[in-house]
Amino acid sequence: MSSPAETLTCAACGAANPAGSAFCEACGADLVSGAAPGAGGMPPAPAAAGGMPTAAPASGPPPALVPPAPMPVPPAPGMPGAPAPTATSTPIPARAVPPAAAAQGEESPLDIGWTGVVPGRANAYDATPVLVPCGTCGAGHYEDGYCDQCGAKQPNPRDHLEETPSAWVAGVSDIGRRHERNEDALALAARSEPLSFAALVVCDGVSNTTDSEVASLAAARAARQVLEQPVSAGMGVAEAARAAAYRRLGEAVAAANQAVIGTTKSGDPASPSCTFTGAIVDGRTAHVGNVGDSRIYWLPDGSQGARQLSTDDSVAAERIATGVERKVAETGPMAHSITRWLGVDAPDDLTPHTASVDLDAPGWLMLCSDGLWNYCSEASELQAKIGEFMSGGMPPEPLALGRALVGFANNAGGADNITVALLRVGGDTRTSAATPVAGTTTAAVAPAEVAGDAPTASPGQQSADSVGDLAGSSTTEGENDGAIHG
Repeated sequence: MSSPAETLTCAACGAANPAGSAFCEACGADLVSGAAPGAGGMPPAPAAAGGMPTAAPASGPPPALVPPAPMPVPPAPGMPGAPAPTATSTPIPARAVPPAAAAQGEESPLDIGWTGVVPGRANAYDATPVLVPCGTCGAGHYEDGYCDQCGAKQPNPRDHLEETPSAWVAGVSDIGRRHERNEDALALAARSEPLSFAALVVCDGVSNTTDSEVASLAAARAARQVLEQPVSAGMGVAEAARAAAYRRLGEAVAAANQAVIGTTKSGDPASPSCTFTGAIVDGRTAHVGNVGDSRIYWLPDGSQGARQLSTDDSVAAERIATGVERKVAETGPMAHSITRWLGVDAPDDLTPHTASVDLDAPGWLMLCSDGLWNYCSEASELQAKIGEFMSGGMPPEPLALGRALVGFANNAGGADNITVALLRVGGDTRTSAATPVAGTTTAAVAPAEVAGDAPTASPGQQSADSVGDLAGSSTTEGENDGAIHG
């Protein structure tokens, strides 16, 4: 311990400091000048009674410097002699708020309170992009729409679509060989038990209208949503059940038409349009309806009883009604110009043609666009074609037959988009290992050159209490001068 001679007493606080110190270790005052910290080296002014400083004399020699009395240092909180803590004098430490964890699957390092990726959850940081193999060379993969090896363009998923909601209902839609886009669409729904319930829709978009492929798909899905709702059985009376089903088909046409209108751009001179075919199967009865020239057939197994259930809204149908031979009418000028369609410019009367058929024998209910029936128009011809496939060893499965019929139309020329929806009645409806059972699968089909159909508006000739669908029609390999819609 230092002796008094070896210490310096701070003039500001009275604390003892080692000899030679320049500043007080207790309060930081300048020990050389005796000034308190921050005083600029000037001593404090002398205070008068009551603690108020007095003014320095105006003249005369400066007074002698008298060190002020030492100022006591208040004890620190908790030390002996310290005042008791009060609510206002004791600081309250801020409560630590734990960072909020991000929602699972939405973690981001930029989030405030981010706590890291949730273990075991899929997230954008460790997701690996799915590489789609090239369907042209088989060696590369598609990146940004093109193969990284051969440069082939990635096909549009709409180029080839397949739907199999159940083993007894399926559909296939294909771009064909001459069109640049697939403007056909289908939408199916079915329960697993055969003939329990199913709803089928096929729509064919008009080629020379804007976004007809978008409109036809919107129409098909809107119609399916209506058709798959339960239909009143009418107290078990067949006539009442049929009337309820026909009303439902009219509602489906109206919904499809509104869906097409919803895709139409304001002021578009080539507004989208399409045809409509729909079917409701509830038990062993099918109720069907159509607007335009896509068709519906009932094709029993064997060689008897095949018939077309739909009625075409087309110039060709009008010519056939006047006695012109079917083949001549369907391949002549304006053969595929349709007289009714769905869309913003549709005729006022869009009540669908309706029909019912008892599914009382093994066979096929078929809905198709004219891309198929172009090459096989008569019901008996289609029945014979299916018989050829079956005799060649094909199982009676809707998806297998749909693929075969699309292949047949493509091999015959593929002049238009090809769509077929099939429902199997009776026989073996088991699904083979190569057949997907649910959902939609896509496969690549090389796009071909454009074959457009030019429609021109014409008055409708059928009834309608709904608002129609897109006007979709196409051409056969024969001529088509294309007045009206088609």
